[in-house]
Amino acid sequence: MKIAVCDDDLIFQRKIKEELDQYYQSLDVLVEIFSSGEDLLRAAAADPYGFFCVFLDIEMPGIDGMETARRLGELNRNLPVLFLTSHRNLAVEGYELNAFRFLTKPLEHERLCRALAALEAKGREQARISVTKDGRDLFLPVEDLLYIKSENIYLSLVTPDHAYLIRKKLKDLLPQLPPAMFCQIHRSYVVNLHKVFSYSGKDLVMEDQTVLPVSRNRRETLKEALLRSMAGKAAWGIQEDRL
Repeated sequence: MKIAVCDDDLIFQRKIKEELDQYYQSLDVLVEIFSSGEDLLRAAAADPYGFFCVFLDIEMPGIDGMETARRLGELNRNLPVLFLTSHRNLAVEGYELNAFRFLTKPLEHERLCRALAALEAKGREQARISVTKDGRDLFLPVEDLLYIKSENIYLSLVTPDHAYLIRKKLKDLLPQLPPAMFCQIHRSYVVNLHKVFSYSGKDLVMEDQTVLPVSRNRRETLKEALLRSMAGKAAWGIQEDRL
């Protein structure tokens, strides 16, 4: 698991790294340090799901923390950002960017621990799948998935931007997926109900216009799952008259 710290203050970099190392102790956690928003954004662009969370200083030369957070959100809208600053009056703008926490300097040990505990609780609520890409561990939010395709002992996790291949059987992954969000439509396919564009009663069209087959014995289950999901979504591209 990787945690990013972006701050141009070298003394503070060492301080927060020590705090994080102490908190996680023997756990396999890598704290990666960045001195500018530009450096962090380059790393995030290469691996949008590579970081578990980001500690981000607001006041930095070049791209400041607020703009860095906006651009991070474009790469991975689910990435938790914990803002760091010496000025409390900047908190309002930070929360407008959907910041997970706002920590003031000098950093208080107890507040940091509470923030990390809350982050872990959020992680348990918002399921992520650990995948490896180019030797790097990524944490993929399940809500970003379009669909999952089973290929023998491998699974292809398809998002709008990339398909991640992991060595796992579908039956082993299914328990990790929120049942209200995902539905198995075929022995080889599981779809994110929130990413469905249309359903003809035979084939399913996803938001990226991929057409997926629906097994005859799963059509009624899919129809019921879509109707339940639609109850919470007033405007979907589902052809209701053909369900």
